[in-house]
Amino acid sequence: MVRGALMIEPTETETKQTIDAFCDSLLAILAEARENRELLKTAPHLTRLGRLDEARAARKPRLRWSKESGEA
Repeated sequence: MVRGALMIEPTETETKQTIDAFCDSLLAILAEARENRELLKTAPHLTRLGRLDEARAARKPRLRWSKESGEA
């Protein structure tokens, strides 16, 4: 067991191009992490929501989706 490891298991339906693009993305993230660690710690930057509040989600889970709750 490797602490903090990430295991990725692509399915047989993924093309080589898709897997290569994924690997390129991981390499870009690694380069960003080496150049500017703070940028990685404050991610995500371009999503509708920022970092999720996992403690709040665990204490008050929203178990049903509604149109109102799905909109920002």
